[in-house]
Amino acid sequence: MPSQERGEGMGNKTIDKHHLHRLLTAAVGLPILGMIIAIGPGWLLLALVLLVTAGGLLELSRLLLAGTKAWLRILTWSMGLLLPLATYWKGLFGLTVATVAVVFVALAVHLFVYAKQEQVLPSLGAMVFSQLYIPFLISHVLLLFRVPSGRYWILLLFFVVFICDTGAYYVGHRLGRHKLWPAVSPGKTVEGAIGGLLSSVAISVLVGTLLPLDVATVGFLLALGFVLALVGQAGDLMESMLKRVSQVKDAGGILPGHGGLLDRLDSLIFAFPVMYYAVVFFT
Repeated sequence: MPSQERGEGMGNKTIDKHHLHRLLTAAVGLPILGMIIAIGPGWLLLALVLLVTAGGLLELSRLLLAGTKAWLRILTWSMGLLLPLATYWKGLFGLTVATVAVVFVALAVHLFVYAKQEQVLPSLGAMVFSQLYIPFLISHVLLLFRVPSGRYWILLLFFVVFICDTGAYYVGHRLGRHKLWPAVSPGKTVEGAIGGLLSSVAISVLVGTLLPLDVATVGFLLALGFVLALVGQAGDLMESMLKRVSQVKDAGGILPGHGGLLDRLDSLIFAFPVMYYAVVFFT
């Protein structure tokens, strides 16, 4: 999720250029994403998840695993791809088995290779965290795809999270005065967070009632929009913390106006499992 900074000291041309890049990226990417979710076969969604997982892990490895050996970064990247593949093949059981397997591999590698070195705990922690933070959480979108009306739940999730992102960004730029959590992300404001929250609740009810989700009541959609906004902004703050600790502004630059894949995925990473378990347990 981009920063809500109001851009004091920046020229209008710089702001307009950044805004244009955001709009162009969204205009190209969102229709393609919508078509894949709405009418695409399951394997195409899997391919997209694998692509995003691979790119996200590469960016995360530059933040957390920069000081480790190259082969360990490659192992972390390749193991992460097993989680969505196992999820697509065997659902929640496959995801569970694959997650246990990659954690065991990480433990075994550090036991036999790094046991006598001081950096064993930071390296092990970064490797396991990388698997849980990106492949494990993202794989829940494949689980959501398998539930009844799964395509529509995924569409609703993207609507809610992206509108929260947009609402927080523009409200923060125009009205932001009070810092939300300056120690983690000095550009985000309380006003922006509230703007994103209200936008999410409104779009959740509006889009949720239009989509063929027979089991979704207005009360459930209100609660869903509220919770997704909270976890989405928590995911945003988590990624901001990782970048701040690593002393980088953006996780990457692959998406003009948005930064890297992690800068775009930060809100979705936490929203995928929350949406899946909310649908499974409450509908």
